[in-house]
Order: sequence, then structure tokens, then C-alpha cells
Amino acid sequence: MKITAKSNFQRLSVQWLDTPAVGPLLICRRNRVGRSCRFAPKFGRRSRRNNTRVGPNFAVRAALPTMWNRPSLRCKVSGPGRLRAFTLLELMMVIVIIGFIAALTLPRVAGFGQANSMVTAQRQLLDDVALARQRAMVNRSTVYMVFLTPMFWTNAAFNQFPFSQQVSNLLMHQYSAYALVSLATVGDQPGQHHPQYVTDWRILPSGVFIAPFEFALTNETAYITTTNTLAGTTVVNAIQPWTWVQVPFPSLYSLNAGGFNTYMTLPAIGFTPQGSLTTSGVLPYRQYEYIALARGSIFYPTDTNGVPLLAPPNLAEVPPENDVKNPNLIQIDLLTGRATLVQNQFQ
Repeated sequence: MKITAKSNFQRLSVQWLDTPAVGPLLICRRNRVGRSCRFAPKFGRRSRRNNTRVGPNFAVRAALPTMWNRPSLRCKVSGPGRLRAFTLLELMMVIVIIGFIAALTLPRVAGFGQANSMVTAQRQLLDDVALARQRAMVNRSTVYMVFLTPMFWTNAAFNQFPFSQQVSNLLMHQYSAYALVSLATVGDQPGQHHPQYVTDWRILPSGVFIAPFEFALTNETAYITTTNTLAGTTVVNAIQPWTWVQVPFPSLYSLNAGGFNTYMTLPAIGFTPQGSLTTSGVLPYRQYEYIALARGSIFYPTDTNGVPLLAPPNLAEVPPENDVKNPNLIQIDLLTGRATLVQNQFQ
């Protein structure tokens, strides 16, 4: 049941409500100036101004000026007091769409993880090269970045020290472990040097390792080509074999049966107290030293209990030969000892 309330400006629609009105009601109306609202008088009385009767069982409701006299919106229900839910077919269609999108995006996410590992390894090596150069200049001593050779147990010096937990750990990080070692300490007397490890053995991120050809070089030179399409240049990088140095192995506190330190000869890149490389003036002449990286996986043989075996690991470069076809090189200048990243740059 509807009644109309007469006003001086415009008719307002009045609608009966199922629940009684509580408290004073707010009556709004629209005129030429705008919209004005006021509280209704006491229940059961008639307003003298707009001649509108307000009682406890009905209320006056007026819409905004933009919604004037529009019907109210109501939600459709499928049953008394219930909203319509999803059907099983609709739910299955949503699951199929989500699975299809996941199948398209997961390979890209996996590739992003591999690229992120390579970037992390590059930044780690660049920072450690800068640290080795800094420590050499500060301590006024030669600092070497030594690399763990594959199958290092074939070295004749391996039989001098016992098989420890640290050696067992290094067996699981061939091609990816390196450390910074100083063969002298500040204050050493002439002829009396006390070597020390500047850092512990560091490991490259999973999925990245040092290129195998770096350990296979003896007297030959490896030529790796990098292309920069932005500058339109192609550079041939001549990678010379690393020098070898005798350092305490596997740590400074490893002792043999006679109580003396155990040493092993490992490939290394050395930094002089002047900040340059130790290979300056060494034949064959080289302008840079390189650390080549590769993507892939390394599988280390173990026994049934998971203990590593003295057996060569299996390498799987992904994609194959990416250390040569898509190189990632840490280039260290011979005179300044500063490192930069060299890789392909395509437009």
C-alpha cells in the first residue's frame, strides 16, 4: 500500500515497511535548489510543513536526486532464502582453465629460476674477486683464489691426511667450490710465512658450476667468442690455463700423522699487494684471466647410505655446450685486478 505526501515542491513516495520504525525518521525531499533533509516530528502527529503523517508502522523513504522515483533493486534467489551456487560442471571448467594456464607458465618460471641462479653466481664471483684484491692490498700479501679440482683424491698428497668430514663435503662440490687463501700474514718474518684462509670454501649456487674445460687446459689456449649485436662487434676471448699453487688443504688445521699441515697443489688466480695479478710477465703473455661458468647439473656417485664415493662426477650441461656457445665469463684485468662480466648481448 502506497500513499503520497504532498509538499510545496514535489511529491514524495511513501512506502509501508514490515518492521516498525525506531526513533525519529529522516525525511528528504528535492527542490529547485537541491536536496534538503530533516527529522520527522513525533510519531502519530502530522507535519504542518509538508502535511506528511508519520507513524510507528510506516516510514518515509526518498531516494537521492539521481535515483529519484526509481524502483529498488532486489537480488534473485533460486529458492526461499537461498542464493544460487556453482554447479559441478562450472567448477570443473574453472579447474581445467587453471590447469591450462599453469601448464603454459610453469616452464617459464623454471627457466627464470635457472637464469636467477646464473646471475647470483656471477655476482658472487665478482664480489669475491674484489674481496681478494682488497685483502691483498690491505695486508700487503699475495692472496689466491684457489679452485677445487675434480677428482682431487688422485693427487699424491691426498694420502697424507685422513679422510675427514670436510673432505667428504668437498667431494659433493667438485667443479663448484673455491676459497681465498693468503700464504702470508702481516708481521711475518722473512722466510717464516704463516698461511691463512681468508674465507671458507665457498659453493656456487645450484645449477651453476665452473666450465670443465678450465680444468682441462694445460699448455693450450681456449678461444671463446662473444657477440654484441648492440655495438655490432664480435670479440674472441683467449682463455689461458690457470697457474697452480700449493696451499694448506682442506683447511689450515688439517694435520698429517706427523703433526704437520697437509698441502695440496690447486689451480688459482693470484693477486699481488699492488692489486695486479701474479701472472703479470708470465709466459704465455695474457691480458686477462677468466673464470668460465656453465649451466647444468652435477651428479655425484654415492653408496646406499648416501656417502660420497671416490669416483668422478657426471656432468650434464643444459643446454649442451652452453659454456662455449652461450658463455658467461668473469674477466679479470691483468694490471688492475678488477673483474667484469663478459657475455653475449643481443638486441
